[in-house]
Amino acid sequence: MRAALVFPPSASPTYVPLGIASLAAYVRQMVPAATVDALDLNLATWHEVAKGTPGAGALVDFVQGRLGDFYDAEQALGYGGLWAALRSRMRALVGDARRYLETGEASRDLDALLTAHTARILATDPEWVGISVMFLEQVPFAAALAVALKRSAGASAPDVVLGGAAMSALHVEDLLAACPSVDGVVCGEGEAAVAALCSGAPREQVPGLVFRSAAGLVRNGSPQTLSLKLLPAPDFSVLPLPEYFSPAPVLPVLFSRGCAWRRCRFCTHNSSFGGHRKRPLAAFVAEVEDLYTRLGVRHIYSADEYIPAADLDTIAAAFREHGLDLAFHVLARPTEECTPERLARWSAAGCRWIGWGVESGSQRLLDLINKGTNAATIERVIHASAEAGISNLPMMIFGLPTSTDTDLHETFRFLDRIYDDIDALGVSSYVLSEGTHFARNAAKYGLAVCGVQEAIRANGRVVRTHRLKFREVAADGSLRPPRGPVEVAAWQARRPWLGPVPLLEQIPCEHCLLHLAPPHAGVPRPRRPRPKAA
Repeated sequence: MRAALVFPPSASPTYVPLGIASLAAYVRQMVPAATVDALDLNLATWHEVAKGTPGAGALVDFVQGRLGDFYDAEQALGYGGLWAALRSRMRALVGDARRYLETGEASRDLDALLTAHTARILATDPEWVGISVMFLEQVPFAAALAVALKRSAGASAPDVVLGGAAMSALHVEDLLAACPSVDGVVCGEGEAAVAALCSGAPREQVPGLVFRSAAGLVRNGSPQTLSLKLLPAPDFSVLPLPEYFSPAPVLPVLFSRGCAWRRCRFCTHNSSFGGHRKRPLAAFVAEVEDLYTRLGVRHIYSADEYIPAADLDTIAAAFREHGLDLAFHVLARPTEECTPERLARWSAAGCRWIGWGVESGSQRLLDLINKGTNAATIERVIHASAEAGISNLPMMIFGLPTSTDTDLHETFRFLDRIYDDIDALGVSSYVLSEGTHFARNAAKYGLAVCGVQEAIRANGRVVRTHRLKFREVAADGSLRPPRGPVEVAAWQARRPWLGPVPLLEQIPCEHCLLHLAPPHAGVPRPRRPRPKAA
């Protein structure tokens, strides 16, 4: 069986797709007779967009290390205008893909892109094509690519199956009804399904597959939860590593699947996983050591939901024991377990960035969302992290249920207090998702659900997401828009006082920010001068 695994636009051009690298390795282990090609069409699209954007050649040279000093933060941020131009063109292409699905008419740019992409896929002569959709933003392109493949190949077109984390955020029955070019959708972890498809198994025997039949929609049973002991290391050699928008390979690694906490009342991240599991430490370290020695990788980031402090202890100790001179980025919870001593050990092992799940500076809201953290402890942890030479990325959610002006002002004061110890800030508005505690108890929290957000429209049909449209119930009983966008706007208006703390949208993604961290472990990060109040 011949298969092509495809990663579509639009994601960051620094993102090396872990999904298709992992699936390719698993198929080679489980179905050695199969032929699998991995194609990163997202990266190919960014290069095409750069070719058509004046001045973008200099940006590509810069991010790939051929021009200037990528590790100089001021130089990196100086390319913000070109980044904005590239993003604008990518957004336009996403809009073109949406219109193509709705009307069947492609713009000149989209038509040229789809023609090139389908030719590249069909050149591998696949019997089926798997499109890995990590983010909802990729859905329009993924569906448009399926249409283009069927139109280009006609009666000999391969089956097209969509999978990936974004499928857990969609009503897949809507997708199959609206997009006849999509033959099936895999929900949940994809290894068993991809192996079954590559072995030529009938559709009815593919775990997690949802597909159309003469009798109607068929939903196969979910795949068994795989032990991570059985999984081979991802094969990144199938991807064009020198072509990513980074001067050196920055690769994702995965120590665990699922979340060890699993109690946040707003979260849906576990919907695509079968439960929290960890890889054997020896296997994980052997994978990283192979990247280090065989591919020359010196920068990695953890794709885990987060790594608990005790696990990070063992990983850091193993990296040092094996002499791995790495810079790495993890996600973590800022709890009492993150002591100054631990942070110093992590830094000495190469930890340069930690993305902290902070969410709010209001203790009332932290308790409400069941975060299991304390605002005063968060401050101490972030300060100790900076002292250890680790750059801090707090991730904030504005407009959480029942949020008040008092909560917002507490968060502002909290951000004022940690300003000297943070290097960037992730800011988002609260999203209400089906199945979460807040959605199940919407009335209790003053939320009035008024519909479902759409992903795409195709052939006169709507493909719904699991994200809900909602209004908040005001004190007088009237309905008002969610506070999230208002609170984010209030934060942005306050930024001149807080000063030059870069938001993530100013740089492609946190994976690139890894490079801008201090070069030496244990050296306190230089403090920026606090700007004066206006």
